[in-house]
Amino acid sequence: MIAGCIRPPVNKPRLHDMMTSDVQAIYSPDNEPYLGSESLLAFDLAIPRAMQVHAAIGPMTFSSQLSPLQRCATEIIPQGISIALSIRELVRQAYLFSAAILMRPLVDRTGLMQYLVTYPLAIQAWHDGWPRKDQPTFDALFALVMPDATVQHREQITNLMHKLVHTDPKSALFNMFRRADGSLAFASGKVLTRPDSADVIVDLAHHCLRRLTAMSAFVFDYQPENAQPMHQPGGVASDNVPN
Repeated sequence: MIAGCIRPPVNKPRLHDMMTSDVQAIYSPDNEPYLGSESLLAFDLAIPRAMQVHAAIGPMTFSSQLSPLQRCATEIIPQGISIALSIRELVRQAYLFSAAILMRPLVDRTGLMQYLVTYPLAIQAWHDGWPRKDQPTFDALFALVMPDATVQHREQITNLMHKLVHTDPKSALFNMFRRADGSLAFASGKVLTRPDSADVIVDLAHHCLRRLTAMSAFVFDYQPENAQPMHQPGGVASDNVPN
């Protein structure tokens, strides 16, 4: 089942207290802690559409006539989709810190694919094993992912993502919660009472999922009327890559 996209709307997230017996070992789509978040609902509604597009595109990737850009897409985009779906499941289970750490690799893949689409001369460098030090900076990739954001906003988010990936005091903000007695603590597992953090993570994952799906449609000239049924295999070929 994909991300529980069918559910009744509610106005506010159902917040659970970390110290109550209401905490579940495993949450399902009908009782997850952040059920009711508008950001989460928007993300959930985007997932089936993304899966439909990629289920239709998947068989095309087994063609021996793929262009160099299409070969890039078969390598990069499935990784990004997988990360976005992983973030969704981690948020469902309230592992917000782990979900937040995945924001950076998701942006990295989304931005790099956008860079290759925007600057075709870089495609050959990718196939030649493009050294990491010669690739665009993360800041440049994030600017491609979020072109409408202000420079200040991008700098704030970029700084946060760096601090989450590396050991930094400010990264603790994403696994901090308030106990029933009002004191603050740092969770080693589920964080059930931070809808603000959940929305930040989900909004970015949703944005990247939509951009990755749009790039797939562009690169493979996807036409909705040619889409295959949802039950068709959705993977992409792994043997359509240069040696």
